[in-house]
Amino acid sequence: MKIRWISHGVLLVTFLAMSGVVYGEGEQPCQPEVVVFFGNGVWNDVESAEESRELLQKRLEIRISGTNLDRTITYELAYNPSNGYLADLLETFEQDIQTNYSLFWNYLADWDTMPDFLQDRIIAIAKEVDAAVVSANPSVQEHIALYNAYLREGKIVVLVAHSQGNLYGNIAYLGIDQQYVDGFGMVSVANPDSSVAGRGPYTTIDEDLIINSILSALPPNLDNFFGPLNWGDIWGGHNFIKSYMAPGHKAEAKILNDVVAMVNQLRESNAGTEVVEIVNTYNILGVSCGNPGTTLATLSQDACITEIFTYHWCDKGQPAGTHALYNIDTGVTYGPFSGTIDFRNWISYPNTYVPAGSYEVIDSEPATWSHTYSGGFVLIRGMLCY
Repeated sequence: MKIRWISHGVLLVTFLAMSGVVYGEGEQPCQPEVVVFFGNGVWNDVESAEESRELLQKRLEIRISGTNLDRTITYELAYNPSNGYLADLLETFEQDIQTNYSLFWNYLADWDTMPDFLQDRIIAIAKEVDAAVVSANPSVQEHIALYNAYLREGKIVVLVAHSQGNLYGNIAYLGIDQQYVDGFGMVSVANPDSSVAGRGPYTTIDEDLIINSILSALPPNLDNFFGPLNWGDIWGGHNFIKSYMAPGHKAEAKILNDVVAMVNQLRESNAGTEVVEIVNTYNILGVSCGNPGTTLATLSQDACITEIFTYHWCDKGQPAGTHALYNIDTGVTYGPFSGTIDFRNWISYPNTYVPAGSYEVIDSEPATWSHTYSGGFVLIRGMLCY
């Protein structure tokens, strides 16, 4: 048995994906994945809503082509079911009242000049109101479950909401897991409500006769057709495809730019900048050689893994092998990542975003992987995501 020397540490990275997927070296950037949802308005069947989502995807992919967001975004539909003209109108009215009621109590809770005892009570009331609003909207609960599932995987979620989809989004925001809510953003289009969840950007054109007839709605902030109304839009300037995404006009450019800005903002705010030691099983005790058995590592937070170290005292100078991380819960493998040698330490540089979780550290040469008891010596470094 010999005493090992500790050099500067290294770390392994992994990004989250579907069960059974293997991420190889360089395949996953050190950034969280992004899921962009489209939330449709009233009087849309699934086919119409999907057509709007596909158009948004096509235009956005053209917009981000060649940028750091290229091929990092997937797209989903947060479908707002239609129950007929009258039922949809009544639902919109009810949701508008609910979101404004919630906004009122949350506004009071943020009133700094209020006595502490009163503010505490109002915060409690606001939470009760939020819970009641969410529970009163079964379809919204399905959206919340979708958003939370992606957010818990370490992904960023951006909702592009049109018309009543804004009310669904504002209510869903109340039910998102507070631990992950900072990874959610909303881009509003033709908003009938008086606010945007998380204070996201909005676009309402001057020509939208539907939204501009709602006194409590956010005011128009764009003249999209430079004068005459686009009469090809049978919904009075309100249609997502015909008016808001009319090619070559200002609304289309603003909406796409708002989505890009929101994604970059969420990525920046959810990523750390300081490289820290995340896992370290090295010690100053004697070293044993040979297969150490299963070596486990826990990431308590999502992280951008920058380096992984494993110690090989008994490798007799053989070339460095590879490292990989296997997520025990999801079955996803991150790696293999090629290593280099620094005085018997094998070092790889994954530069990969990896979600929190329990991992098995896989070294390509366990026969020479040094250890003391069970589990090999491993050190992982990276930037934590908050």
